[in-house]
Formats: sequence, structure tokens, C-alpha cells
Amino acid sequence: VAGHHDDDGGAVHPSSVVRAPGGSYAVTTMATAPVCEYVDAFADRLDLAIHLRGEDLPEGTRFEVRLRRRGGPIASRALGEVVPRVSTVGVWTRAALRVSLPMPPEDGAFRLELVAVPEGAPGPAPDAGPATVVGPTPGLLASSRPVELGERRLQVLPAAGSPAVWFRIAGTSRVARAAWVLRDWVRDLAFAAHGRRFSWVRLARLLTRPFVPRGPIWLVGERPETARDNGRALFAHLRKARPEASIFYVIAADSPMRAAVEPLGNVVHHSSWRHRVLMLHADVLANAYSVKHMLPSRWRPGAYMLQATWRLGARRVYLKHGVHMSPEAVKRANGGYDLLAAVGPLEAQALREHSGYSLEVVETGLARYDQLVPEHQGRTVLFMPTWRRYLAPKLFGGAGEAEMPYEGSDYQRFVEGLLGSEQLAEVLERRDLRLLVVPHYNLAAELGSFRPGSPRIEMLDARTADIPALLRSCDLLVTDWSSVHFDVAYVGAPVVYAQFDREQFAAGHGAGSWFDARTDGFGPVVEDVESVVGEIDRYAGRAFEREPEFADRVSRIFAFRDRGSCERLTEAIDAVTAPSLTPSRP
Repeated sequence: VAGHHDDDGGAVHPSSVVRAPGGSYAVTTMATAPVCEYVDAFADRLDLAIHLRGEDLPEGTRFEVRLRRRGGPIASRALGEVVPRVSTVGVWTRAALRVSLPMPPEDGAFRLELVAVPEGAPGPAPDAGPATVVGPTPGLLASSRPVELGERRLQVLPAAGSPAVWFRIAGTSRVARAAWVLRDWVRDLAFAAHGRRFSWVRLARLLTRPFVPRGPIWLVGERPETARDNGRALFAHLRKARPEASIFYVIAADSPMRAAVEPLGNVVHHSSWRHRVLMLHADVLANAYSVKHMLPSRWRPGAYMLQATWRLGARRVYLKHGVHMSPEAVKRANGGYDLLAAVGPLEAQALREHSGYSLEVVETGLARYDQLVPEHQGRTVLFMPTWRRYLAPKLFGGAGEAEMPYEGSDYQRFVEGLLGSEQLAEVLERRDLRLLVVPHYNLAAELGSFRPGSPRIEMLDARTADIPALLRSCDLLVTDWSSVHFDVAYVGAPVVYAQFDREQFAAGHGAGSWFDARTDGFGPVVEDVESVVGEIDRYAGRAFEREPEFADRVSRIFAFRDRGSCERLTEAIDAVTAPSLTPSRP
């Protein structure tokens, strides 16, 4: 939400309260518009989370949050005091409001707004000026669909023109439902008149209904070109457990991994006509990385999140591609997922505390864990460092350069220093080892021309490497902060943590974490090339046997080790899609 205007076209500038030189508080202008991050709806109230973007306000600063009837009076109000909020990169600011608004007693359309409250005052000052209209976040709209709360129906909606959050509340009678449908079509016409993208999806879904299977439709995937992670694992389970169900895997037609899923049937080529039609009718979108990877090529991710999701209403499932060690990087305001898989109580608790998700986090285990059976082939060390947000350009097709050049970075010096090390080459030769290197997908191009210093080192293609098979078969993993160390620990192999840029990683990428390798990890933590080589040599000398203290730590992380993760995930998806269990959240 970049700009902000009221219904009459005049600018409405967000105001906040800061301490003036004389000690009192005065109204000032906020740097950017506030946004509603998420809403939990109940029959008697609306629990809201609002982000005062760009602000870091004094303790005790208060606002009145309101719902104003379209063209009419205030229908509901509540006071809220700013509280700390952590960003996706671990920066804390006092820039959040958490308030419970009474449910308006009457039906209608209500706009969300706020106004600053002077210190010590029971409410806003008479001359406080116009209220600030609160805009939506992508996650708020992505999770928006009509929900029934007793005898009433509610949905969160955007404005056709200026950014704003509207609550539509109506009854559940036949007449009320017919009026709701009519308003949907009128709203689409208004959005089309404003030139908004995806105003056509409701009509397109109606016209293409004869071309799709009856019953629920699930689309499963990963990145457009991959079928090797939790997406493929869950899909394989579903095709066996529910062969007649309309469950499809989405993958690029030219993907080298297409052969891994085609024998299972129900494979849809990414961005094909069939894919586009199924996206209009999908009840479930489940992805291991981001649902944005499943969008047809001409569907812009930002516009899809803000304009299409609340019209289509698909349940969004984040299968994840690993354990989240930095839960602050996961935001309900960004993803709007209906279900997130967690491997155990520690990860689940951390996600609930920092992400804005609560009931959406379910301890199921990861789908690929059902296939994590040791297949040690002997004498293989796997090196898989994770990426750095500040060294990679913006993802999902965004413009812009990396914050910091890769050339000359600490990351480049360590990775190339290790792979070119004469000491490493000597250990690999003497211990008869081979080292397999899988660069992270987001930085793989930077290492494309690098040549390692030993013929026993093999550089694998991050796009095509069979990651699950590598994790099952390696005798030792060397990584920095990649979550794949959980998989390797799960199957019993030792781990060496090469955390060579701890402070820089924490400041620019890692944020906070519930997991510290120094106290919770499954192997030793080192910081330089020589120490990494020394640990490889040491573990080779002890036949890659993991120390008992590290084995004990594994049992604290995983709630299940029974190869039942896919079944639990399937049951959890069924729960969030079952009509009788419609959650009380828009």
C-alpha cells in the first residue's frame, strides 16, 4: 500500500502522538500508511493486528481504532496502546496495535480507521482531524473468504479505489445470501472501472466450471521446475491414498524432474491453459516454498495476493521446505496461510509467538520425513550452505540489485576458501572421501564458474540435485544455517556447523531464532576453514559416529518419528477445508 486517500479523493495523512518539547504529547504525521496485518473474527468481536509502518513510537502512545459505516457514523470503537513488533529481519520497533473491536450490532459495510489519542485523554481530541484509513496487507486478503459466525456472515475486503480495509457483515438468510452474491458482482464492476487486475476471475470461474472435475480440487507443488521436496512427497502419498480425488501436481513442462511425478498421474504443466483454469477452481493450494511459485507466468504475484485471493477463496497450505529456525521471518501478514506444518513443539511454539499465526500451526512433521530412511553408501560428505538475503536480488521477479555484492563477500571467501583448500584436498585423499557440494538455489549462479581444488569434490546443480536422496545417504553434513541439518540429524548422521559470519548473518538475514547450534545443535560449531577440515578428518576417523550428547538433542526437536507425516498433513488439510469446521477467521 503505497498511497492513501479518503473516499472524496483528498489525502488522509496518518497521524501519531509524540512528546513535544514542553513535555506534552502532540499529533504528528506518520511516515507511511498503517496496515491491518490480520483479523481473528468471533461472533461478538474482531481481534485485529495493525502495523504502524515506519514508526517507532514512545511507550504509552494510544490510538482509537474504529469501524465506520459506509457514509455514516462510527459503529464500533476500541482504544489500543502501541506494543513492540519484530520485523522479518529481527528489528524491534514499537509500531503495533492489538485491539478487540466489538462486533457492530447492525449489518452493512464498515471501514477500518484509527485516530491518535493524546496522553491522559479518554479519547481522541475534538480537533484531532480526519481519521486515518487503514490499508490491507497481502496476507490479510489472501486468507479472506466469507465466514459464518452464528447467524451472521463476514468477509474482509479491499476498496476498489484507495487502499482501505472494509468489513462486510450480513445475515445468512436466503435473501441475504442472494444480496451478497449480487454485491460481489457489483464490486467486481467497480474494481474493473478502477482498472484493477483480476476483476475478471469470478466471471472466468463461472464460464470454465464445465471444464473442471466435480468435487474438491487440490493443487500441490514446489518451485515450477522441481519435484523433490515436501510437495512431491505429499503428492505421492495422496495419489496412493486417494487415487480418485482431483489432486494435481503443478510442474514446468520442460522440467528435468517431471519424470519424478508423471508416473503418479494427474500432472499439470505450469502456466498451461489447464493450470490457469484449475487455479480458478482450486480448493487447496499446497506448496513447499511459496504459493506464489504456483501462479501462472502472467499472473503478477503482488496483484494476485491483493486482488484475486479473496475472490477465489482457496485454502493456502505451507508445506515448508525445512524447519523454521527464524520464526520472525514468517509473517501472517505476508503469507496468509491457513495451515503451516511444524515438526515439533519447540518450532510450533516459536512460530505462534512471533509470526501472527496460532491455530494455523499444526505439528504434523514434514512430508518428506516419511522417506527419510538411512541409505549410507559410505565415505560421502555433503556441503550445503544456505543463502544470504543481502547477497541475492529480490525474489519473485522483483526489480533491484542485491544489497551487497557477492564478489568479495565473507560468504564467497569462506565457500571458495574451503573448496579450494589444500588441507581439505589432503584429508579427502587420505580418508578416501568424496565431497558433494549443493549451492543454495538463490546463490547457485555465483558459484557456477568456480573450480574446486580436488577431483574428489563434485559441484551439483541446485536445480536438479535429488536433495532428499543426498540427505539420506550422506555420512556427514557440513552447513552453516541451512535447515537441512534437521533432516540429516533425523536419519542419524553427524553435522558440522560452519558459522563463519555469525554477526553479519544475524543482522542481514537470520533474525532471531529459537534454535542455537551452540546449545541445541547436532554437532560441533566452528568458524573457519581449518576447523571445518579438522572436524571432517575427526569424524572420518571415528567412522562418522555421532556423539551421544548430540543424539539426545534430536529427540527434543521432533514430535514424531513414525513415517506418518503425510497422513497427519492430509488430515490437517481436511480439517481446514471441511464445511462443518469452517474456522472463525476471515
